Amino acid sequence: MLRADLVDVDTVIHLASAESRNRLRLLQRVDVDGTQNLLTECRTAGVKRIIAPSRLNANPNSHYALLRAKGQAERLIRESGLDYSIVRSATLFGRDDAFLNVIAGLAAWTWPFVWVPGKGRVAMQPLWVEDLVLCLAACLDRSELTGRTIDVGGIERIRYIDIVRQVLSTIGMKRIAISPGVKLVRPISFLFFGVWRRPPVSRFTMDRFSVPEVTHLDSVVRNFGFQPSRLGQRVAYLRRPHLGLDLLRH
Repeated sequence: MLRADLVDVDTVIHLASAESRNRLRLLQRVDVDGTQNLLTECRTAGVKRIIAPSRLNANPNSHYALLRAKGQAERLIRESGLDYSIVRSATLFGRDDAFLNVIAGLAAWTWPFVWVPGKGRVAMQPLWVEDLVLCLAACLDRSELTGRTIDVGGIERIRYIDIVRQVLSTIGMKRIAISPGVKLVRPISFLFFGVWRRPPVSRFTMDRFSVPEVTHLDSVVRNFGFQPSRLGQRVAYLRRPHLGLDLLRH
């Protein structure tokens, strides 16, 4: 079926990932083996180019499963013989995200506390999802982006604790921050969410607190020519009822 879908296709944008599923086997099957299968079919069908989002810190030799899988997928793409553009992004935020929505939803569940792993010291550069879309679209039209792996992140570098504070302020909640260590949160999150098909907090989520997701603050401007949105400009989507119930849908 995939082969038929690729007939007369010039460029593929490869978005498939099992990152949200919390299963190492699925991560291997979708992100690594799936990428290899896609590339094989692309070559057979005569596809000329592939554009793929990835993650900051992707590395085929990483200690962390998600970053390792992303790095392995990147390597397959580079060695495929196809023209490519890889856009490594920081964690994304947007209306149906599994990032700010999860912070807000968990805060609704855990009154009067909010969990801030690792004391919230890790630095992040959240990127508005529509800005990533603009970056991927630019790769379609700009030949100078071919054959490149480009890191992108938001225009501001923010500690996780400050992201949590901004989320709580936006939704009008007051919570007491508690800071369990990352090593403690991993087994707790697996205990509570391990059986969920798409858990709000997964083993891959916790990797964010172990490896800072940062790049040059001007990465989007320098490579794509526009200024990405700041967190505060876009978080109004969190102002809606039933945040705790929304968490169940992730």
